[in-house]
Amino acid sequence: MKKFLIIAPAVFMAVACKQKTATYTVQSRTLNEAVYASGEIMPEAYYFLKSNVADLLMKVMVKEGDAVHKNEVMAVLGTPSQLTQEDILHSQVALAGKNAQPGSSSLSELQKRIALAKVQQEQDALNADRYTELAKSQAVSEKDAEQARMQAASSATTYKTLQEQYLTQQHELTEKLLQARQQLAATSQGREGKILKSPVDGYVYKVYLKEGELAQLNDPVLMVGLPGQFKLELLVDERDISKVKIGQKVYFETDVYKGRQFAASVNKIIPLLQKESRSFQVEAAVQDTAQFYPQSSVEANILVREHITALVVPADYLLKGDSVYLQQGSKLHKTAVLTGIRNGSWVEVKSGLKAGDVIAIKE
Repeated sequence: MKKFLIIAPAVFMAVACKQKTATYTVQSRTLNEAVYASGEIMPEAYYFLKSNVADLLMKVMVKEGDAVHKNEVMAVLGTPSQLTQEDILHSQVALAGKNAQPGSSSLSELQKRIALAKVQQEQDALNADRYTELAKSQAVSEKDAEQARMQAASSATTYKTLQEQYLTQQHELTEKLLQARQQLAATSQGREGKILKSPVDGYVYKVYLKEGELAQLNDPVLMVGLPGQFKLELLVDERDISKVKIGQKVYFETDVYKGRQFAASVNKIIPLLQKESRSFQVEAAVQDTAQFYPQSSVEANILVREHITALVVPADYLLKGDSVYLQQGSKLHKTAVLTGIRNGSWVEVKSGLKAGDVIAIKE
């Protein structure tokens, strides 16, 4: 846990003068209290595009810094053989669909045979009726009439059988079409997770893998985000999180712009303890418009109290166990103090000293 005192520049100048001597006169100063946080800078909205299975990265269509549009294909996972298999399935679906059509070559031959069988059945039925009537007047023999009726019955059976064959074959071809479509759908669904598309109009901030490398399950392949606006993703110690509120000012530095300080504002506190670091994640909207680089490390101070009047002493004057040498006349007396917030240079004194006391470094 780290807490910082942020003191006005005029105070630093006054103390600097005092630190040239071996004594310091305790007095009240106006200061700010800040909580230390560290983390990284990220786009305001960003996405990691990942593989839903472990697979090879076959093709990357973009490079870092490219502008991309929503739904633009950025990378393809898999192997050429998998693409070939999908092409084959597309062809099989097309062929099965063609064969299942009423006028397809697979069914047209049966349709012709059915048409001929129908004509034959109708002719034989008429012939059987005619022979039956003729047999009544003994114009033909009963045997010939019976044979005509048998021929009509045979033609009717043939016609019916061909119709049933047509329906059976049509059903089989329809089943083959459905199976081909299901197989293609299953393959396409698997392929969907291997075709990585941009979810937004934005920029490619990072390409993590090269073509031919293995993308592990749920490992990022690309990072894409919205341009222009950035945020801080910070970790705050669990002992300090109760002091952090929405809207508090944040001042941060990043190694990319070493020596420059930037401003942000707390806009989100995630109330879930990260057990590994015993800290909470806090997000802050960056107010500056510099060209930041995502995932750059940052160190930040979150202002939790401003314009506090308190007694402060130089950290160099504080002894082990939180005590100081208090000058009383020509003698130095070791005096215990209760300290508050501190950084490397300054320490707040809550009790044990009062304004006007002179403390010293014992030589």
